[in-house]
Amino acid sequence: KDAVLGYFMPVSADIIHVEDRTVQVRPGGAIHVRKGMRFSVFREGAPFYHPVTNALIGRAEDFVGRIEITGGDTVEGVYPGMIISGDVREGDNARISSSRIKIAFFQDRKADWSVSEAFYGALKDSGRFEFVEAYTPDYSADTVSRLARGLGAEAALIFSTPEKNGKRFINIKLYWAEDAGVAGEIEQAARSDDGISPPEEEFIPGVFQETRPWRTFSLPGGLLIAMGDVDGNGSNEFAVSDGRNIRIYSVTEDFRELWNIKTEGEGSHLSLDILDVNNNGRAEIFVTSAVNPGTITTAEGGLSKDDMRLNSFILEYDPAEGYKRISENIPYFLRVLGKTLLMQRYSSTRIFGGPVYKAKWDGSQYQPSVPFVLPEGANIYGFAFVDWKNEGHADVMTYDNDGYLCLYNDNRVLKWKSEKSYGPFTFSFESRIRSLANPVLKWSVRGRLAVVKTARGQEIVAVSREQVLSVLPALGTHKAEVYSLWWDGEVMDRKLIMNEIYGSVTDYWIQGRELFLVARAGLSTFLGRLTEGEFSASSILFYYNFGPSDTEGPVRSGK
Repeated sequence: KDAVLGYFMPVSADIIHVEDRTVQVRPGGAIHVRKGMRFSVFREGAPFYHPVTNALIGRAEDFVGRIEITGGDTVEGVYPGMIISGDVREGDNARISSSRIKIAFFQDRKADWSVSEAFYGALKDSGRFEFVEAYTPDYSADTVSRLARGLGAEAALIFSTPEKNGKRFINIKLYWAEDAGVAGEIEQAARSDDGISPPEEEFIPGVFQETRPWRTFSLPGGLLIAMGDVDGNGSNEFAVSDGRNIRIYSVTEDFRELWNIKTEGEGSHLSLDILDVNNNGRAEIFVTSAVNPGTITTAEGGLSKDDMRLNSFILEYDPAEGYKRISENIPYFLRVLGKTLLMQRYSSTRIFGGPVYKAKWDGSQYQPSVPFVLPEGANIYGFAFVDWKNEGHADVMTYDNDGYLCLYNDNRVLKWKSEKSYGPFTFSFESRIRSLANPVLKWSVRGRLAVVKTARGQEIVAVSREQVLSVLPALGTHKAEVYSLWWDGEVMDRKLIMNEIYGSVTDYWIQGRELFLVARAGLSTFLGRLTEGEFSASSILFYYNFGPSDTEGPVRSGK
């Protein structure tokens, strides 16, 4: 990050000598000027006066050209340079503005996503840059510079993570948009902390003494859950969707209901997530919604529908108006992974169309930007990037269509598959698609996979769903267990975190050291009532804390 910032440090310098196309510049202050930096050059122009008193206010400045520093060594505070464009003369002033610099960011398709995301976030958090992104067919200097120029950017940055002699490196190339000139190239070994971290920077112990839920709580119509600071008050709220409507709860006040949001219009909710993507201090609520997704298949029955379409939407809290839609009828599946919003387009011929994209907020709308390189068969749901030993490169863990966990290395080659399935997904469909060869397609909204930080590095938390003879008849014929998985390079270590969860677990969420699961009885009956506008009034929220067993959890009420 600091190496990139070094090319764009705000600085002012005097042009003290010009000969042909070469210049000598003397910067003011103790700023270190490096080879490859470019300055805009200005010349003092006509004076301007106060319209009433006629007093001299100052003089205009005229932009006259651009220069580039050609050497990083100074002689008595003077640096050599060359004229890139314009008519530059002695006495002119060269400057790099303190305003935000617009940069076009390009990520190599084979780059380690977790490292790229951490680097991108660090640059963004510096406040120095405004990023623009675009698809590029190749990574040549001419191509990316042309794209950057068209986006109004000053420079193009290409990020990659090549591997040399078994070691991962970070490589950054900087090109000037105006002429594809090379600003510089930076390469260094990736450190173990260069990757993306889980949403909350908290370590979770590797030994779980207590495997029963710490608390349970009754919720009306709970199907999907998410957590975040949606109203900007500095504390997290809990969002619960019953498939049509969304309730907001206070976590710190024994799950007191704050809002009941009636999401008018057609469609059933398939996924629910919370993240502050537009950085206004109030996290948005992202809802993937589908109209007529197909036949819902569960162990308890089915429900017939045809002519699927997506009408996803985004909610945000307004202090004056409450929760309102800020974007709707979005033809994309939405999912939050760590601190990143993902998007994948709906396809009428194969459901999940094209690549999974990192989404960006461009100031007015949410758009897909950088595509991810994922294993064949992976889609936006049910995958995670994980750096098991903090070695600077990430594997991909994903569910397959049958619920088996599959581990791929950073070249997306399969190296492990679970011996058993982790159970049926909440939503599995048979949908009519526009294909003569296969007019009916089976597909699922795969469950979440969460990455947590432990003393060993990073681990995956996964929920295993199983059918059992009903121990508690009111909760149906399903139970669930929660496991932590860690790959040592040869063997997958699996530890039980929580069991004794009865009912159909429909969603879960990890926030720091806290784990929440929501389960229902008679899931297919509930889904049937959902499409008819009726809601079952019973779901159970299970709570677990990864900390010591005497830690007080946020849920202080009983069932």
